[in-house]
Amino acid sequence: MRDVLRRFEYILLIGGFLCLTYVGFSYGRAYIYQSYDSYKLDQARLNRPADFTGYLGSLFGKKQEQPTAPAPNEAHVDPGPDIDVGLVGRIEIPRLELSAMVREGVDDATLGEAVGHVPSTALPGMRGNVGIAAHRDTYFRPVRYIRKGDIIRMVTGKATYEYAVESMKIVSPKQVDVLDPTPQPALTLITCYPFNFVGHAPKRYIVRARQVRMEAKLSRAASGS
Repeated sequence: MRDVLRRFEYILLIGGFLCLTYVGFSYGRAYIYQSYDSYKLDQARLNRPADFTGYLGSLFGKKQEQPTAPAPNEAHVDPGPDIDVGLVGRIEIPRLELSAMVREGVDDATLGEAVGHVPSTALPGMRGNVGIAAHRDTYFRPVRYIRKGDIIRMVTGKATYEYAVESMKIVSPKQVDVLDPTPQPALTLITCYPFNFVGHAPKRYIVRARQVRMEAKLSRAASGS
């Protein structure tokens, strides 16, 4: 019996080690994707090509030129792809200290590494409803504390779009009309609810915001760089 218990103890130790290794790998991979995507976005805002060598330099202390302040509001900025096929931009909620990169898609692989842009919804800068989703226990963990009036920023390689939160509600997963197109530029955040639920949460937490400002980036020539 003692030998059996000892073997069982070894099995538990090995299982625990493997679980910790998997969690560490998952978080490490997500950090690298977030960090590299952020680097690519900042380079795009400077009209500079992004390469892995430059990214490594930014990690190890090489001073990088920072993106300049945005220009005054402009009538229109083309919201199309400007960084790479999958990278949409960066979502920021200053009051909640939330900042995360946004990639196209809401599949498990994408949401494991980033916030996801819901396919077929508008992109930032388009007239319509921009759908953004993330897990409640990772990137959207602070969303539980969001309030009406909070500012949400969507930063792309071409412009920064600001949205003011208008409402929050809890819906069924089947209530997909929250992603319907809107006549004016809007942003909808989606995550699972309740936030502290163990397992697959049965409902969805919806945050709706309207666009209140758009600022186009300065070109390097205009900024004097």
